[in-house]
Amino acid sequence: MDVTLLKIAAIFYLLATAGYIVYLVLQRGFFSRLAPVLLLFGFLVHTLALAVHFFQTGFPAVTQLREAISLYSWLMVGAYLLVQLKYHLTVLGSIIAPLAFLISLAGFTLGAAPSELSPELKTYWLAIHVTLALLGNAVFALAFGVSVIYLLQQYELKKKRNPVLFKSFPSLETLDRLNYVLLVWGFPLMTLGIITGTLWAGTHWGEYWSWEPRQISSGITWLLYGALLHGRVTAGLRGRKAALWTIVGFAVVLGYFLLGASLFPTRHGGKFD
Repeated sequence: MDVTLLKIAAIFYLLATAGYIVYLVLQRGFFSRLAPVLLLFGFLVHTLALAVHFFQTGFPAVTQLREAISLYSWLMVGAYLLVQLKYHLTVLGSIIAPLAFLISLAGFTLGAAPSELSPELKTYWLAIHVTLALLGNAVFALAFGVSVIYLLQQYELKKKRNPVLFKSFPSLETLDRLNYVLLVWGFPLMTLGIITGTLWAGTHWGEYWSWEPRQISSGITWLLYGALLHGRVTAGLRGRKAALWTIVGFAVVLGYFLLGASLFPTRHGGKFD
């Protein structure tokens, strides 16, 4: 049942994507209201799917890569809806909605998860670790979207063009400020995810750090975002450079998240832990 609900949620994400695209092209207020509503419906159905999974298995949907992918898209959409309430950044939805759809679609390609959990996975340390790590990455996804919008807006301003498409874009100052706010929230969440994962690894395997590809990738990403945030706070890193580094960081996160398990098999196997 939860798989059927996930497919329905993905359909809503796709419809929301279409709504955002139409809004950007036509600049009609109706679509600026419709697209977030469709995304919200998708989020609510997705929430129901995660709840059904929990009641069926007795454990949160975090133990397999396909489950982590589903949880990631859910957290990303939820984080965007919260940002939308405060900043009314409808244009950001045109990036988050298709991302949520494509990531959800990627989860379906991995097949069904086993019905019975192995004993070592029945610990809430794993749920806490995965949720914190994915929540930090979800916030970075929003920062990525804001950075893409910033670069597009800056390019159009330099060309001194004013097409209808860009009339709904916020100012460069607003986008740069929001990028910073998202980094401030995302970095501590990612840090807590790494710390809880290290503690769980020490309990589960007897060693806190084993230099596996997933751990190395997490460490590199943490250093990259840490350097970016440090540069923004102490060295005045702003604007285009900050946007570009944010995009690079997210590319590393998403690339390893989706491809790392198949390219670099580890003792984690198909689990996202």
